[in-house]
Amino acid sequence: MPALTLLQLQEKVRLARIELQGLHQQIADLRVALDADLGRQLLRANEQLLLAALDAETTAQVATHKLDLLARNSQRDELTDTPNRALLLDRLESAITLAQRRTTRCAVVFVDIDHFKKINDTLGHAAGDGVLQMVARRLEAAVRDSDAVGRHGGDEFLVLLAEVSKMGDADHIVRKMIADIAAPALVGGHVLHVSVSVGIAMYPDDAADATALIGLADAAMYRSKRRGGGSFTFHGEKSGADGAPSGLT
Repeated sequence: MPALTLLQLQEKVRLARIELQGLHQQIADLRVALDADLGRQLLRANEQLLLAALDAETTAQVATHKLDLLARNSQRDELTDTPNRALLLDRLESAITLAQRRTTRCAVVFVDIDHFKKINDTLGHAAGDGVLQMVARRLEAAVRDSDAVGRHGGDEFLVLLAEVSKMGDADHIVRKMIADIAAPALVGGHVLHVSVSVGIAMYPDDAADATALIGLADAAMYRSKRRGGGSFTFHGEKSGADGAPSGLT
């Protein structure tokens, strides 16, 4: 082969090698670029997944809070924030079951605000609402942690005394309730002296089920109201003007 042709071939080989090296470098650069782009894509995907998880967790927390709030609101009186009639009835039934198991007593206390209509008529419904809220707070403060106070409807409240060993225990708590409510109260810019009429029924002395106990306590309350209010009466007991029942055990 002529020398010139050999040199030409060698040059072509050299140039081909250079071109091949360039191609290798391009491929390497492309791999680096692809890896970097893939890394960025993976990073973005991870960030999106994290944000989606955080959004889902926040949504779940908000939904859970709303459900808890809805459940709570469905069981409580909107004005006084006390257990409503249905929830208090459920608690009373549970207290009766517990008292039956332990062979103890529990009491239902029916409370009605005296002359409430007059308060509404003369001072307005806003003042009436304030009186209801005041009575609810004072009833709650007068009872024990194991007891419960709920609005029965209108100007009526039910108090569950979950564990009483004798009627005298209920007597003591009810006296405190009446005295606390009778203390002067500032409602809507007016100083009011509020009194309540109270009736009490005991389990198992008076009845064995929640509905019957509430009915008997309601009837006893009306006996107190007929005497002018500001007093209490046990079912089946005659009370004096100060609400002190006779023959307690």
